[in-house]
Amino acid sequence: MQYAYHVMQPAAIIEQTPSQKFMIPTDDASTKGFLLKTKGCRIPELKPIDGNIKRFIFAEKAVVCNNGRPPLVESNQTCLFIVKSALEAYDVNITSLLTCCYQMFLRIDPTDGKKYGKIKFKDCIAFNDSIEVDDKAEFVKVTCLYNNTMLYKDFFSFIPLKPIPPLKNSETKLNVLILGIDSVSRLNFHRQMPKTSAALRKIKTVELLGYNKVGDNTFPNLIPVLTGWNESELKKNCWPNTTSYFDDCPFIWKRFAENGYATAFAEDASWMGIFNYQRRGFKQQPTHYFWDTFDGEAEKQIGNKHRMNVDQCLGPREAYKVLVNYAEKFVESIQFLYNKPYFGFFWSSSLSHDFLNKPKLGDEFFEGFISRLYQKNLLQNTVFIFMSDHGIRWGDIRSTFQGRIEERLPFIHIYIPEWYRNDFPLAYSNLARNSQRLTTPYDLHKTLEDLLDPYALSRDFLHRRQENRTERREYSLFEAISPERTCENATISEHWCTCQSTVKIATNESVVVEAANFTVDFINRLLVGYADCVSLELDEVLDSSLQMQQQDIEGKRSKRDYTLTLRTKPGSALFEATVRRESKENQNYDYEIVGTISRINLYGRQSLCMADFHLKLYCFCRQLL
Repeated sequence: MQYAYHVMQPAAIIEQTPSQKFMIPTDDASTKGFLLKTKGCRIPELKPIDGNIKRFIFAEKAVVCNNGRPPLVESNQTCLFIVKSALEAYDVNITSLLTCCYQMFLRIDPTDGKKYGKIKFKDCIAFNDSIEVDDKAEFVKVTCLYNNTMLYKDFFSFIPLKPIPPLKNSETKLNVLILGIDSVSRLNFHRQMPKTSAALRKIKTVELLGYNKVGDNTFPNLIPVLTGWNESELKKNCWPNTTSYFDDCPFIWKRFAENGYATAFAEDASWMGIFNYQRRGFKQQPTHYFWDTFDGEAEKQIGNKHRMNVDQCLGPREAYKVLVNYAEKFVESIQFLYNKPYFGFFWSSSLSHDFLNKPKLGDEFFEGFISRLYQKNLLQNTVFIFMSDHGIRWGDIRSTFQGRIEERLPFIHIYIPEWYRNDFPLAYSNLARNSQRLTTPYDLHKTLEDLLDPYALSRDFLHRRQENRTERREYSLFEAISPERTCENATISEHWCTCQSTVKIATNESVVVEAANFTVDFINRLLVGYADCVSLELDEVLDSSLQMQQQDIEGKRSKRDYTLTLRTKPGSALFEATVRRESKENQNYDYEIVGTISRINLYGRQSLCMADFHLKLYCFCRQLL
């Protein structure tokens, strides 16, 4: 949405000496100082530990689940068993008095308009030492009594064989495994998870240096990956409003399922999940294996160590570890037990969503997961994509230039099996070359489409595609992306674009003051009709800069984009906005908001009176005055 108004008074233009101007090197110049340097996009190179951000980096305390008590029951692929070494921690002295049982449970589809369906529990099946669970068991609840008194409760998930359509041909399929960690920038990934980064280098993943987000939060950055559409297109075609279910939308996992793949979708902290936060989710489960059912019930009954938005633990285990262990169990079962190809999408928010420094706590765990995948030959026929959606969106670091750039550049690594690299060298060399191109979530979707038929990506096929292609916003990463690609070509809003050169300007310049007042006025217009929200006022402009692209420096545009960080009152909300000023006749100017106005500090309880998930960023509830 864009809204513009006319300013009669001309704004001042800052004159700079040559030494003050941000100079963009020519194509022949050194790439020193740039992470990405193409004709269409120059992204500055920043250090993971820069002097300006050292003060934000510290060691988080390890999470202690269940007050330090270990698991009393564990599972493998098919069995539950009591952990004898844990008996002492639960003061179990007479094992004959310890009795456990497990209950299978399943999801009942919600009735029209309801967000969640009911959970149906079956009879409890007793065991004393270990037991092989029913071959139809997917999710189970375990309870243990000691001397007829409740002692322990736990939840486990399994991978039963399900009816999956047969493969359409006998060719070896490439599995697709996507594992995401929410809110981790590329630089913060290297800063916090060096062991995991080393494990990825060891198996020779391709890291996309110029992967630029296209929206504010998780939803608008993953919808393009999963559907190829943006949020507006999703609403137009299959999801008319927030009370609608997502069942009719063309998620990529549907196409894999049609081709005979087993499909899985799982996320921890599912209450605020991709399709659940302020939304209705799915009426029918979207994939063959759908873990939200498990996570929602487990959080309700055994979630603990709540911090900010998430339960960090499910019983005695950290939530993200439970999710990733489920992913590993899924991969092993589908590949080795059932001999099926699979598409698995696993998304973790519980570790990293709210805190810049918490990913460090998961470094060794993710290193181990990646190493096991490789050592067990689970990646032999698998494209493995390890990624995030954006960097951290709030906190003190977001008020810095580096924090703003990091937020727009999430990490993404792509593993291609060695045999496929050798058999399809052009597809792989294009992917490797595209690591130094501007890329987007739309490109990742086109890549997933190509993986539906990876054997088609021959040299001749890719050459023909290159010769016949038209200008569009998305390209498969297996085809050559032009070095002339710009944010505009890729439909990345100027507000999210990292290809710009930044020139700091004084916060008291008239153009900045006008742009700041315009921004606050724009926010208040968004809130018209919501009587519970007060009208905001400009408190202070904290930072301002002019964003310049190659066209600006070459004098080819009459528009200028200003990025502002400002504080409003009441509530001390911090907003970041990109405001475009366009020159008109008679020294007049038009202003417009480009993209989304970002909220870069937490709104917490300030917006409890607002149900719209977009407007919660801006509302300060009148009842708090």
